[in-house]
Amino acid sequence: MRIDSAKWVHLPHTYEKKTQAETKPEPTRQTDRLSISAEARARFDEPVKHPERLEKINALKAEIDAGTYSRDARDIAKRFLQG
Repeated sequence: MRIDSAKWVHLPHTYEKKTQAETKPEPTRQTDRLSISAEARARFDEPVKHPERLEKINALKAEIDAGTYSRDARDIAKRFLQG
């Protein structure tokens, strides 16, 4: 087996030329933005029309705050499948 070393002499220089020629673009700094439409804002500001629903919401909030909120995963899956 013969390995011609003359072919491999210039290989590192070729690689160096290619990597030096490549310039990376400056990364742009973007920040996250949130926009809420006027319609969505109005829905948040309107009072709850059904007092039973408000009671249920407050009860759920209390459970979450107390750390006692838990639901059965199978029950949730059945509701998703029912549509």
